[in-house]
Amino acid sequence: MSVLPKNHLENHQPSAPAPELIDSPWNSLGKPAREFNMGKLKLDGRVFLAPMAGYTDTAFRRLARRHGAAMVVTEMVSSRALFGSGRDKSNELMEFTEPERPVGVQLFGGDPVIMGEAAKMVMNEVNPDVIDINFGCPVGKILKCDAGSAILKEPQRAGWIVEAMVKATEGRVPITVKTRAGYDAMDNAVFEVLEAVENAGASALAIHARTRSQMFEGKANWDVITRLKQKARIPIIGNGDVKSAEDAYNLFRQTNCDGIMIGRGSMGSPWIFEEINHYLETGKPMKAPSLKFRVGVALEQLQCSIEVKGERMGLLEMRKHLTHYFKGFEGAKEMRQTLLTSNDPEWVMKTLADIHASLPAEDPAVPAA
Repeated sequence: MSVLPKNHLENHQPSAPAPELIDSPWNSLGKPAREFNMGKLKLDGRVFLAPMAGYTDTAFRRLARRHGAAMVVTEMVSSRALFGSGRDKSNELMEFTEPERPVGVQLFGGDPVIMGEAAKMVMNEVNPDVIDINFGCPVGKILKCDAGSAILKEPQRAGWIVEAMVKATEGRVPITVKTRAGYDAMDNAVFEVLEAVENAGASALAIHARTRSQMFEGKANWDVITRLKQKARIPIIGNGDVKSAEDAYNLFRQTNCDGIMIGRGSMGSPWIFEEINHYLETGKPMKAPSLKFRVGVALEQLQCSIEVKGERMGLLEMRKHLTHYFKGFEGAKEMRQTLLTSNDPEWVMKTLADIHASLPAEDPAVPAA
């Protein structure tokens, strides 16, 4: 049973117009705000939730969609595991609900034949709106499988994989690609990947503007996105260092990319999509969400996580999300320590509900913690 009042998700209220953006920023960008074509798929928006292993589960995806993400993508799924002993876990990762649509399933692997077979299986059994390929993961265990960022060492193989998946699915579902700016350096490899996947029939390419060796450190090089967009015949989706509506506007303006994919910037704030859409369409920033609002969203995600995964796993999986929700306000550290050290789901739920009920709708100005 829900412990939240029905009106816990009060709408953000827009603040005064940004003086330099009286008209819709989309006017200066030359892009209609609600129009994005990915193959035959028409999307209502240009800002998407990036796939993140361990984070973009169904509970988080539902919140992102409700708060304005034009599309969401599952955690990455091993193509080989779909045909082996890891099938049950893979099935769990691919599960999604109708309110999440449009939704993509992300696959990783290095063998074109297996990736083609996996794409066909996913299309027939899960029926996603998009099948995405992970050519960007920098983690060692993925690289050892000749998958993820390893493809940047052999760009031609990216084309073989896409071609196999497009043929296997007979063009019935868009095949998209997500990669990085380079392996150890920002070289020509990513441009070779673009050419290979374009020629093979990919419907879009998302680019995380960091190299594999950077992992998630340092600054994203948006210039790579600009150069890819100048060369591309398919939509280019930019990714990296977007943590606010202003960042999103700047990325669109500087690179002319077709869409934006947000990963870490959405952790603990799935409403960022709503904030970006509002800013781009009106030129007005939304009022920062109250602490009551933030706690309410966290509680709703915990409830969904427990419903889907059971009490024990639902609470354990939610802990990493709670660390992001409980940041940047007075008393945040103490709240995190209290909530993250309990193994009692019922107690954590009640504690969150009590915190939510005790908070005023509008927060007083407090220093960040």
